[in-house]
Amino acid sequence: MKKTHFFSGAFFAFLLAANAQAETYDGVLQNSGIRSREDVAAEAVAAAGRADPFRESGSGGVIVPLALTRSRDVVNAEAVKEAHSANQNLTGKAYYRDVIPPQYVIQPRLVNAAK
Repeated sequence: MKKTHFFSGAFFAFLLAANAQAETYDGVLQNSGIRSREDVAAEAVAAAGRADPFRESGSGGVIVPLALTRSRDVVNAEAVKEAHSANQNLTGKAYYRDVIPPQYVIQPRLVNAAK
């Protein structure tokens, strides 16, 4: 019984192997037409002269100036003020319900004009 199963399996494997066919290889590139070397060289020169649409914008040549709405001195003064602030790294994410406790919030100092 085991021999008949073995031989029938081998027979079916042989039939499947006999019917297997490989694909034909037609090459990677298919020529759609034949052009001369001069035509291809002229097209390459024209393509080399055009702008590259895939280049990085930094190496693109002209740099577009930024539109500044505030002066440099104002921005510098704000940056220095924030850098010297005692709670510059304080965020609400570290506290319950994302609320900074009032003892950590810097209140503006009132200047007594009577002194």
